[in-house]
Amino acid sequence: MKYIYENFKVQAATPTIGAYVQDLDLTQPHSPALYEELRRALSDHKVLFFRNQNMSDDRFLELGHSFGKLEVHEFFPCPENKPEIQIITTNGGRTGTDRWHTDVTFRPNPSAASILRAKDIPADGGGDTMWLCTNAAYNALSDPLKTMLNKLTAVHDMRLGMTGYLDPAVVEKNARENPPLEHPAVIAHPITGKPHLFVNSIWTSGFRDLPLEESKMLLDFLNDHIKRPEFQVRLRWDVDTIAIWDNIATQHYALGDYEYKRVMNRMIVDGVAPKAFLAA
Repeated sequence: MKYIYENFKVQAATPTIGAYVQDLDLTQPHSPALYEELRRALSDHKVLFFRNQNMSDDRFLELGHSFGKLEVHEFFPCPENKPEIQIITTNGGRTGTDRWHTDVTFRPNPSAASILRAKDIPADGGGDTMWLCTNAAYNALSDPLKTMLNKLTAVHDMRLGMTGYLDPAVVEKNARENPPLEHPAVIAHPITGKPHLFVNSIWTSGFRDLPLEESKMLLDFLNDHIKRPEFQVRLRWDVDTIAIWDNIATQHYALGDYEYKRVMNRMIVDGVAPKAFLAA
């Protein structure tokens, strides 16, 4: 049965993932009950889209804090006295994020969610973002493969995703501070308890206890499997569009098919250590 929200309307973008939140003005203060409903909507749809939200930085921060503790990043500029908001400026092309991935899975506690708003988007198009549902990707696998994956542990390596995109000295420094670590190949979502495939093409280097050839073959298959259109949703950005996505339940892909400067603001919600899905 379709869930009816009391404080806004939700229009599903696809049957599997993504929804447009309507009749909600985020430029205004809101009650804890409304933000609780937004969190429910995010669990239901994995990524939420909001149009025409010309909000202040203070309201943007209020939105971010409603989803949890926000990370502070020293690598990006930020508005004055608001280190939780990152100002991200890009010019298209190969940025390293134009590959399917879940953010920072090389960390012990990968991010729980990300919130992105478009500040300067030329009208020529390009630069869409795509998301896919890792629960749908897992559910579409055969039962024997699910059984095997439920027992596997994946290795995540920062060096894998950064090599070729950053100065080698910077890569090695970051890799020393963030050595390879392991997560279950299939995790239980911390809120819904549903199983999610937890490997990706940027950070996952292989599987513990599998020979190199088998590990590569399985990882290549999974990274191809998740590309099925049935698992995906795509957003075209406009100025004052906001997207909120569940980082644990999704992978995303930032298209680099543009050659203009664009500016986005981002907030990242702290996460928790992933736990293995225990099939009944």
